[in-house]
Amino acid sequence: SSSTSMHGNADGAATVPDDSNANRYYLISNSETSTGGVGVLHFDATTSPHSVIEYYRTATNTNTGSRNCGGGRTPWGTWLTSEESGTGSVYEVDPNEGGAFCRSPIVPSAGGNYESNAYWKSTSENKYHFFTTNDAGSNYRLTRFIPDDTIDTMLGKPRKLDRLCGASGDLSYLRLVCTSGCGGDRPSGTYSWSTSRSPTSGDQAYPSAEGIDVKNDDLYFVTKGQRRLYIVDLSSNTWRSGETIQNDAGNEFSPDQVARITGSNSPDDILYFCEDGSGNQDIHARGLDDNGVYRFFTIVRGYTSTETTGLTFSPDNKYMY
Repeated sequence: SSSTSMHGNADGAATVPDDSNANRYYLISNSETSTGGVGVLHFDATTSPHSVIEYYRTATNTNTGSRNCGGGRTPWGTWLTSEESGTGSVYEVDPNEGGAFCRSPIVPSAGGNYESNAYWKSTSENKYHFFTTNDAGSNYRLTRFIPDDTIDTMLGKPRKLDRLCGASGDLSYLRLVCTSGCGGDRPSGTYSWSTSRSPTSGDQAYPSAEGIDVKNDDLYFVTKGQRRLYIVDLSSNTWRSGETIQNDAGNEFSPDQVARITGSNSPDDILYFCEDGSGNQDIHARGLDDNGVYRFFTIVRGYTSTETTGLTFSPDNKYMY
């Protein structure tokens, strides 16, 4: 129970364990409003359905932006929340520390329309790579931040918010170049990391990037205008793409956030897509059929004149939120 009203325009979300009680967990949900920030729901998993025992707000009214849209978990169970307000930044929130938060260095101080976050464990470097999409028509290149600290050094810091916030590191931006299928529905090519986030002549354009996830050595992200899924091979210098278009009574959706049910990196994992566009806003998924071919499926029929977003699962994978 709480005297605080539930936040409006709930958006990107994730669940993280309660470090002090294995039977409880937190659901952190962004608020895409003028005050921004997140709402934290504390769940008791011993009841059926799981019951909310606490709710509070945090990371609101920052001095960098608002309209908290997407986000992403960190390797240590905190939440990165991205401000999509032009001048926005990314903040890290720890519900296990009463909602304490700090500004993250994984995006430049110049600000942006930041959307969603993901990370990759580079075993060759023993470092985490953090990625952020930018829902913009210019200066939209995907951001990569590599901390100077090794994974062992980061995880060795007792306080979670001391591991990334304030860290020094390298910022770079994804430049895609098309070498095959250019101008078609499924372009592919090579990529490099640039010191500039502004697209240049010869780039494969990918404006208005939204949801992002990493599976094994593949980085997935979607663009809503192109309705395209980009897959970047982090172990090489190549990328490929595919359509995300589904048809709903003649209306095509624009893909928004993406999520996997287990995060196990199994080939059988289903990649879920939230939806923002015309017609019904549904939840779709990409998974293997009986013949081992990746196909799209509609999982949940949604609503009109709104969007489906904040897709996440309880830690036991029994409840979809």
